[in-house]
Formats: sequence, C-alpha cells, structure tokens
Amino acid sequence: MTSERLSFTILGTGALGGFYGSRLMQGGSAVRFIARSDVGHIRRHGLLVDSPLGSRHHFPVEVYHASDRIPASDVVCVALKTTENHRLAELLRPLIRDGTLVLNLQNGLTMDEELGETFPEARIIGGVCFLCSNKVGPGHIVHLDYGSVGLAPLDERDRPHLARLMQAFCAGGIEVEALPSLSHARWRKLAWNIPFNGLSVVLGADTDVLMADPDSRRLAERLIDEVAQGSEACGCPFEDGFVPHLIGLTEKMTPYAPSMRLDYLARRELEIEYIYRRPLREAAGRGLHLPAIETLADQLSFLDRRNRGG
Repeated sequence: MTSERLSFTILGTGALGGFYGSRLMQGGSAVRFIARSDVGHIRRHGLLVDSPLGSRHHFPVEVYHASDRIPASDVVCVALKTTENHRLAELLRPLIRDGTLVLNLQNGLTMDEELGETFPEARIIGGVCFLCSNKVGPGHIVHLDYGSVGLAPLDERDRPHLARLMQAFCAGGIEVEALPSLSHARWRKLAWNIPFNGLSVVLGADTDVLMADPDSRRLAERLIDEVAQGSEACGCPFEDGFVPHLIGLTEKMTPYAPSMRLDYLARRELEIEYIYRRPLREAAGRGLHLPAIETLADQLSFLDRRNRGG
C-alpha cells in the first residue's frame, strides 16, 4: 500500500457494495467491482446510484466476474450476504496477498474471526454500517437514509491502518469513525438487525409500521433487551443511553424495508445463521438463554424453508 490513495475491490455490487463503492469513487479512490448476474449490464450501462447525498451515474465501471483475472487492490471489501460465506474462502483467495486489508462489511457474529483464521496473511478490519439502501434493478442502487461506517480491527496491532481507510471514506462524503472494539460494535449492530430484520419478515411490515404499532414496538424492544443481555454476557455491555438512541434513530428513519424483508419477498435465502444462530450460540456458551431471539430465529427458519420450497 504505497500509493497515495488506496485502491479497492468490492466483492458484491448490491445495496451495500454498490453504494459505498460509488462514494469511494467520488472521493477519488480506484474501485473495482465484482458482480454476478449484472456484470454485463454494468459493463454496458454503468452503475446508477440514487442518493440524497447526490445521485451519480458511473460509466465506464471496472467490473468483473469472480472467475476473471482481477488486478490486486490495497483493500478488499466483503459486501456479500453471509448466506454466501460457504464460498467466501474460494472467492477471496485470488484477491488476497500478504498485507491486504480485508474490510468486512457483513452483519452478524464470528465472520471476522473466520476470515482471520482462513487468511492469516491479511489484515482483517470490521466495518459496521448504518445504512438504508436497496438494490432495485441491475446496476441500480437507491440510497434512502443514513450511511455512516464504524471501523475496528480484528487484531489491535492493525489499528494504525484505520486512518487511511477513514480518509478514503471521508473523501467520499461518508461519516466514519474508529470504534474501540470490534466485538462491541458487532453486538451493537445486532441490536438493530435482530429485531427489525426479523420482525419485518414475520410481521410483513417496514420499519415505520413496526415503530408505530404498540405491539410490534414492544416486541422490538423485548428483542433489543435480549441482545443487550447477550452482549453483556459476552463482555460487551451497552453504554447507558444506547438503546433509547437506537430507538430514536429508527423512529426518525425514512420508511424502510430491511434487507431481510426484501430477500424474503424475492425468495432469497435469509441471513439467519450469522445474525441469529451465532449470537444465540455465543450467549449459550456463557450460560445465557435468549428465548425471544430463539423463537424469532425458529420462525424465520420455518418461513425461509417454505418460501424457498424446502
């Protein structure tokens, strides 16, 4: 990483990877995208990102199939759903060399540790995104609200690398901060993902409806309380005021269909393992049972199997 600006390869050109890749390009970084079904469309028509921060049509775009020969980048961003993690080692291996920064933008628990075990030559950085963004068509991303990123290293010896990553995101107009602990950050994000992703599927409602109805709001608050219990049992207690702050952010959020609801409506596999089963496993390993989260995970597993014909 000797160049003045970092270069990035974005693995996954969806709502997350497409949006942040666009902002990094606007900040002057060299960005390569790896896409699947819409590679041809992006090559012919470019990448369109509608956003209150300023809409952009990027053309031409450097986009590849995973099987293509892809030039090396300083940073590889993992922006795939965790349902693809059984393929992650295979997809990442051609992209990683000694010292490559792997910025993992996924949701859930234990993904970062798995990456560190698989690629000891890489430097694993966790990215925690608070973003309302949807992919609405081939090469077309609609950003609705928020967009901040928190960064923390898996190994504290890699913390000095955060500065240049933060500089790249800031140059693209993204609010970014260095977080003191990756484990704390992952649990804090679960406090939103566990209730609102799951309830949006089980109850068939977007965030505004979930917050406006007293019963669904009570369900969400009960789930957040259990996430807080799990987080504390794992040595990552939430600070005073965090939960009311999270509720307030959700109340002010532009009406939003969480990604799990969109996946369900499109009959795609739901991210149950890393967002629900792994936190339940980590809490259980410390003697804590989280019944509301377990019930929601079982409901989601049932609905997911039926929805995909299982």
